[in-house]
Amino acid sequence: MLKKKNVLLLWMFITSQIFYSQEEIGSFSNDLKTNSTDIKDVIPIVNSENGNIAMFIADAKNVYGYKLNSDLKVIDKLASETKRRKYKILLGNSIVDDTNYRIFLANKNKSKFLSINFSFKDKTTTSKEYKLQDFDEKLVQTVSVNNKFYLITRRYEWDIMYVYTFDENGKMERTPINLTQTKFITNSNKDAKITNLLRNKDEEVKEIDTDLPNTIELVGDRTKMYVRDNTIVFTFDQNNAITQILTINLDDLSASKKTFEKPLDQIKNTRKKSNSFINGDKIFLVSNTKDVLVLNIADYTTGEVLKSYSVAKEEAINFKNTPIIQEGGAYANYRELEKTKKFLRKIYGGKVGVAVRKLNNDSYQMTLGGYKLQQQGGAMMMAGFGGGFGGLTVASFGNVSVYFNPAMFAYNASTNTKSTRIESLFDNEFNHIEGDVKENVFDKIPTLNIAGIAQKSKTVFKYKDYFIYGEYHTKSKQYKFKKYTDD
Repeated sequence: MLKKKNVLLLWMFITSQIFYSQEEIGSFSNDLKTNSTDIKDVIPIVNSENGNIAMFIADAKNVYGYKLNSDLKVIDKLASETKRRKYKILLGNSIVDDTNYRIFLANKNKSKFLSINFSFKDKTTTSKEYKLQDFDEKLVQTVSVNNKFYLITRRYEWDIMYVYTFDENGKMERTPINLTQTKFITNSNKDAKITNLLRNKDEEVKEIDTDLPNTIELVGDRTKMYVRDNTIVFTFDQNNAITQILTINLDDLSASKKTFEKPLDQIKNTRKKSNSFINGDKIFLVSNTKDVLVLNIADYTTGEVLKSYSVAKEEAINFKNTPIIQEGGAYANYRELEKTKKFLRKIYGGKVGVAVRKLNNDSYQMTLGGYKLQQQGGAMMMAGFGGGFGGLTVASFGNVSVYFNPAMFAYNASTNTKSTRIESLFDNEFNHIEGDVKENVFDKIPTLNIAGIAQKSKTVFKYKDYFIYGEYHTKSKQYKFKKYTDD
């Protein structure tokens, strides 16, 4: 026991040394804060037009705003007492100009909303409250695109979605998107309303950022949302024969639909699992049974299948670059499986998922596998998040909200699952290539709770072509930034 403890202490020391040797690229003093209350949240907002960053640090009483330039130097600051306790879920942000940053929050049941505009020029803040217009209207997701904020909702048992937009003064406008002529189907090939596909008690619709290292737990959902240029794309994999896709154009708020056929369509729906993933001009379609798995890589515009990989239970997986990895479980957190049939059986028993990310050297890394939710306290649930967030559930705290900052959400990916996966490398033509799978950027960012660092102050966000990890040092009142890349 003593030897194991010493090894653990040595590992923690080495890890902390690696962390503190990481390049610090900037810091600033939280000199607006004069009280001793704990930090509750940190909200980073990147101005997509000029690269400036607004950092909002909140304690129990106040919000402290700092505007930083691209060199992470403070160029303006503002303190405010604008917090309202019932609005705790961070939804997103908009930027009217470089002096006005607006934050949007929601109450617990996401029926009422609050916007807070921080005017660095006038050194003032103004708040506005909103509510959904219909009693049976539900929030689906939000996006911030080109410094503008959009809120997407649905109505119970209606084939209508709504997109809420906000002008420079925070005035709200609701636009209906009528989908009555856009047909969707269930797994049993019955007509389905779009709102039924968007409603699932076990899953919240998550925004997928393909530049991030996405885990199986994030991409295993049957409904996903992507932001592609100036469009919002919803993918629906409830039907195991096809992937159904709804695209909303943010320029004119029009909608269109397309479908892709999945592999193994000759097998009845009840005998297989399936899912999809979009990256660039390709869509990845996976179907599996307990005996076989097929992955098709198709052109997103034409639907033409460009590459196909398959494996049967008695065969070796010739397109993997790692062992078959199983993580989680009651007895061992990490195991390596030898037989393909175990891999197929385990991912068939849960939710199958595939994620693909382009690497800096123009190759691609794919994660393919499945996961199961774990039993806790008599209920099936995904884990709360690490990094000091105290086991908070999805969408319950601003910094790790399912509606805001996909990088932070992915970094704090759930750990109370039991996943089985392989990692694969491909060239630009999606030919399998040999090589070792390197640590991704999130693997390099520390998760240790280190004394003197406010745990709820930690944040991770994408900036330019790298990621920034931030943390607040309570004693010095310094907020520090470190740079992380895949290299």
